Amino acid sequence: MARNQTTHTSAIADVLKFDDIKTKKEILYEGDFYDVTEWIKRHPGGKIIEFYTESGEDATMAIQQFHQRASKKVMGIMESLKKRPATSHELQNMGLDMETINRHKSLTTDFQTLFEELKNEGMLEPSLPHVTHRLLELFFYATLGFYLVIQESMLLKAVGTLVLALGQGRGGWVVHEAGHRSLTGLPKVDSFIQAAFYGCFGGLAGKWWSSQHNRHHAMPQRIKRDVDLDTLPLLAFNTKIVKNPKLGRSFFIQNQAKLFLPLDTLLVFIYWKFYLNPRDAIKRKSYDDLFFMTVHYIAAYYIGFVPYLVSVWLAGIYSFGNFSLAHTHLPVTTQPMHWVEYGLLHTMNVEPSIWCNWWMGYLNFQIEHHLFPTIPQFRHPLIADRVKRLAAKHGLPYRCESYTKAVSMALKNLEHVAEDLRHG
Repeated sequence: MARNQTTHTSAIADVLKFDDIKTKKEILYEGDFYDVTEWIKRHPGGKIIEFYTESGEDATMAIQQFHQRASKKVMGIMESLKKRPATSHELQNMGLDMETINRHKSLTTDFQTLFEELKNEGMLEPSLPHVTHRLLELFFYATLGFYLVIQESMLLKAVGTLVLALGQGRGGWVVHEAGHRSLTGLPKVDSFIQAAFYGCFGGLAGKWWSSQHNRHHAMPQRIKRDVDLDTLPLLAFNTKIVKNPKLGRSFFIQNQAKLFLPLDTLLVFIYWKFYLNPRDAIKRKSYDDLFFMTVHYIAAYYIGFVPYLVSVWLAGIYSFGNFSLAHTHLPVTTQPMHWVEYGLLHTMNVEPSIWCNWWMGYLNFQIEHHLFPTIPQFRHPLIADRVKRLAAKHGLPYRCESYTKAVSMALKNLEHVAEDLRHG
């Protein structure tokens, strides 16, 4: 009887131990595993941290680059977590072969060396005149656009609508940089700018943006990770995201190259503005986002329904049209990759020029931005040559095309995906 009881107790202990292993969530950082089981719920960046708890993932590069501006605070949090050294067996059994492991080690060493060089040269330092110029530019568009759109003249209303659309679109570039905490370099100030300008100019919630965009930035073109691939049922940037053949032959997918800019962008913006973002802000109890979004809609009331809707439509074309150039036509992946490989294999630049740098808010340097998200974007032209040399040394591509070629590639990709899905 005693023997049976001992056996039964041992079996229960084994089950509990197995359940603990299943439910425990750990991330790998600089050779140690950190227990983030409870921290996941409080992580300000959203569910992205869960991606790095899976086999084969190393969170080192992501933590260092995303949290560069708050590294002391983040390291303090890390020190409060339970940790254990990763064994050589665990490191060698992450689903990667030894050749890949050694390649990643070499890539990490060179990337971190380059980053330290850039940091020591002051490339992470923001520019107050640059920030002031960009914010004043937005105030100019908002003031001029609002003044013109409330005039009696239809011509002035039309011009005002265009100005408001441009302001919304260019506000997106500023919000994007503030969201990465690379605008002023002060996390709290950038967070305020993100909430204020995304809410007032776009009618959208800054915290929602961060939770979504970080997932894209960490793993661009990674299926079930990059939210920019979650575009169904309106769009399919790659055949691999369409599991239902019937959906692949739907009206929207089959005509996506024609509908993307003139219709899909408007539908997405309307969905974001009037449902997704308000719901998210209410769920998070994000009162600052809700306040600034309310300011936006009060202004929209005085602007008028038609001018407001047209400005939203044009701003959507401007924003989504430019954002689609860097990734959507490139290959997708389902496998873990090195931070640098994501940035070079699944990202493309658009040739720099004075007008293109302004038009795209320096986000034509998407490779540099994905590798170094906390470097102020106006400094990307200064580091591009060294990134090219890093890519060449490790046999990785550094893609850069003209603006017209990039637009053509994005639209032709939509055509080819639709055609492939049509023929099964």
